[in-house]
This record gives sequence, C-alpha cells and structure tokens, in this order.
Amino acid sequence: MRTALLMMVLGLAAMMWAAAALAHDPYTNWRKPDNPSVSCCSNTDCRPTRAYMGDDGLWRAWNGDQWLIVPPSVVLPTDYAGDGRSHLCEQGTYIYCFSPGQVRG
Repeated sequence: MRTALLMMVLGLAAMMWAAAALAHDPYTNWRKPDNPSVSCCSNTDCRPTRAYMGDDGLWRAWNGDQWLIVPPSVVLPTDYAGDGRSHLCEQGTYIYCFSPGQVRG
C-alpha cells in the first residue's frame, strides 16, 4: 500500500513538473528586440499579463504589483505567443520583453 501511494505521489509530481515546463515553452526562443543576442527569459520571468495602451501610445503592463510603462524598444509583435493574450517578461520593474495581445473591442 505504501509503495503504491509513493508511486502515485511521484507520478503526480512528474506530471506537474512536465506541465510547468510546457507552460513556459512558448518563451524559450524569445529574444530582446533591442538586443537579439539576449534571451527575454530565465524560466521564471515570463507570463501572461493584463495590458493596455495609454493615450500617449505607450503600452502599460501589470507586473502583479503595479502598472509598468513598456519601453517601445522591448515590444515584440502582437500575439507573439499565439494565444491572443499579452505576455510580460520582467524582473521587478525591469522589462525584458513584452508582447501585446490581440486588441479586443
């Protein structure tokens, strides 16, 4: 009984690890638009986010604590992840890359 429970727990842990790896996979080849030799991502700093374009034409992206102004030099093409959502790669307030989602009206 203990062996079966241990195997079930290990199997569940392996599935969760695989799911996390797949969830991050879209960012694997993302490169900074202003420096293509540098990756946007370090396996922990990219995720879907809320975003909007301000009246000044600059994107704002939510990092979980505050709205960040996205420098135009780090903006990737719209829907770069292919899921229709905006995505942000950042640490604190430093933005590596940002891809706006499809505009919804």
